[in-house]
Amino acid sequence: MSDGGGDIIIKGGSVDLQYDESIYQKDQADPKSHKNPTRKITKVVITGDIRFDSGDHPDGLSCTITISSK
Repeated sequence: MSDGGGDIIIKGGSVDLQYDESIYQKDQADPKSHKNPTRKITKVVITGDIRFDSGDHPDGLSCTITISSK
């Protein structure tokens, strides 16, 4: 994690989202959304079982998506 970005971790049938709530505030108009209109994504790195399009894998996959923003 760098520059206050965060990781999106997708594991098999579950999803674990981790981010800095002091940077990505809950949108009052859409409580499922967290935004920061002054930050821009500067880098996305995907590691694990996939690099781009995984296709269909019924047994599941594991990957980490790291997003940097400033």
